[in-house]
Amino acid sequence: MTLEYHIGNSATPKGHALVYFRDGSNPDRVGASYVVTLPVSVDISKYVPPFLAGQVEQLGSGDMSSFSFPPAPEPVPSEAWLRETAIARSDDLLFGGVVDLDDITSLMAVVADISEEYAEQCEKLGIGASDHDSEFSMTNKADDRESSGSADTKVADVNDVMYSMMSEPDLLTELTTLMGRFQYECSGGDTVGALESEAKIRSIAKHVPENRRIDLMIEAAADGRSDSAKRAQLYLDRAFAMYREDYTRVHVIEEEIKAIGDGRSSAS
Repeated sequence: MTLEYHIGNSATPKGHALVYFRDGSNPDRVGASYVVTLPVSVDISKYVPPFLAGQVEQLGSGDMSSFSFPPAPEPVPSEAWLRETAIARSDDLLFGGVVDLDDITSLMAVVADISEEYAEQCEKLGIGASDHDSEFSMTNKADDRESSGSADTKVADVNDVMYSMMSEPDLLTELTTLMGRFQYECSGGDTVGALESEAKIRSIAKHVPENRRIDLMIEAAADGRSDSAKRAQLYLDRAFAMYREDYTRVHVIEEEIKAIGDGRSSAS
């Protein structure tokens, strides 16, 4: 799987990350888990009572180099709270996707997969428990930096393929989430995060009709004006109204945009 970093990046993982998910039926509902990659490998079987040793052996060798806790995401206040927490703790922040937060069994497997992939990325750089020496790790870091451009291109290609398979309503729903994140990153000075979100938004723009004017939506969200959030939301509302062919609503929204000083209106 490809991990989606919202803070940090796969070239230089920190070895500890918050992983969060958004609920499909309620986007404001957010859950998170925490992944830790240990710098030393631990043989768990040495620390369990003898009568449990057999069960540990059945689960594997008993070695543990990383773990996630809680094993399934637990509710957290908000995505903004997660970002503030990750920044304050110098954690990576990973987005696990839109899920059913009540499906604990499935989410345990998802979190375990993310934990495993994150641990593998850390191990490649010598951050996690491994037999790699420092010279090997430094070489890997240099190689990763040199290949970062091609990696970014591959991620963009993956986004294009994914968005090409989505219906317009699904694309607009994804756009709603990305626009909220983009505005937060722009206002908070998160240049790297804002560039990543903008790239995804522009990928979505390729797969919806041009008259949705996603370009004006991006411009409104990023221009730093006091009313930027309001204008960006109006452009988003306009895109939904255009999809529904509710041109009366489109006209009303365009008049609202003019009224707050943008001065631009796109033809229906």
